[in-house]
Amino acid sequence: GIRPGLYHYFRDAGGQVGRFHLRVDPDGWGLLVAGATAAVWLRPSGVIYAKGLLENWPPETIFQLQKRAFGPVPPERLEADLAEVQRLLDRLQRPGADYPMINLMDPAWSKEVKHLDRPLSADLPAAPPEHLEPILRRLWDFGIPHVTLVAGKTTEPAWLVRAVELAEDLGLIAGVRGLASILNQGTLLHDLAQAGLDHMNIIYLSEDPAIHDRWTCPGDQQEAQRCLEAAQKLEICPVAEIPLIEATWQRIDQTLTALATRGIHTAGFYAIVVRSGIAGGGALEADRLIQVAQWVEESASQAQVRFLWYPPVCFHLGQSLGTLVVRGPRCSGDTAIRVEPDGSVLPARGPAQSAGNLLQDSWEKIARSPVMRRYRDRLRSDTRCPECPGLVICAADCPRHPEGWAQ
Repeated sequence: GIRPGLYHYFRDAGGQVGRFHLRVDPDGWGLLVAGATAAVWLRPSGVIYAKGLLENWPPETIFQLQKRAFGPVPPERLEADLAEVQRLLDRLQRPGADYPMINLMDPAWSKEVKHLDRPLSADLPAAPPEHLEPILRRLWDFGIPHVTLVAGKTTEPAWLVRAVELAEDLGLIAGVRGLASILNQGTLLHDLAQAGLDHMNIIYLSEDPAIHDRWTCPGDQQEAQRCLEAAQKLEICPVAEIPLIEATWQRIDQTLTALATRGIHTAGFYAIVVRSGIAGGGALEADRLIQVAQWVEESASQAQVRFLWYPPVCFHLGQSLGTLVVRGPRCSGDTAIRVEPDGSVLPARGPAQSAGNLLQDSWEKIARSPVMRRYRDRLRSDTRCPECPGLVICAADCPRHPEGWAQ
């Protein structure tokens, strides 16, 4: 078989260069991730075919490894399986958006029944390079191929640039999330592009500047449009991250249509929610989430915008809704974790409790922690209600259940 670990490849097919990560697990199974936009499970035999094709091994070498690992196999079966994996690589490499758009209901996932034993990405608050470098190296060692750096008001531009450089050197996919007013400073966007940034996630509430700026800061909506336009020119994938609150969800069709008109075809949604019956100061009540999600998914389909659902963010009395809007989601979906600068690991949903320390613990120890076990058990349980509409947002957890929110 193939040695467990994370392998990084660039593949040229007809002038189209594709980026692949192949993660091989200790049991021989593999996860093939294409440009971070699609992921498929591979059986141990498929891992050998994929690694051989990505490294341009002669077919005979691949066939010999298959026979050594699995015993005699008819030649026609070997050739047919090789051709099938070749077609899979070609299909995954088709031109398309290059931002990670992996929902748990995503049709890109294969039908093999195998649970994801470790995440595909990590969200990491920006910090000085001496804090981030060991975390980035550890992510690679754990087979987590993608990191999204979260920029805040105290983030130094040089931190982001150096972190992206380090990620690029390691072979990690790198993105940045934040307010446009923070990211659109001086030459930062150009410097990030030069460092190898793959995607830029800009918080975008509405086409109406009055709505957007009320919850962010004066002038940020105009800066957001400039950032998204600049990202396209710099060949960075632009992503609109849209918080769903009372002020934004009803106009989401207009927002998505306007974004698509300007070439922005990728969005991430995070609802800021409060338990039903509690005055949320503009947050969405839990019982309305299904109605909101139906309208959001329908509007995205009409605008031809690809989207990713992030776990809902819990609003508590006494909190500032504007602070939650600007802070953004805890994690980029249910295939992600949150890693704090001190190494603490948080799951995508539930209380903000550490499951262990990335810098000190093995992934196996983190995965066995009570925090991670509770999170996995909830994802694997059936939380669909009798009237479940079968929306994408419902695939991981019923959005109306507070236990499934990022608290």
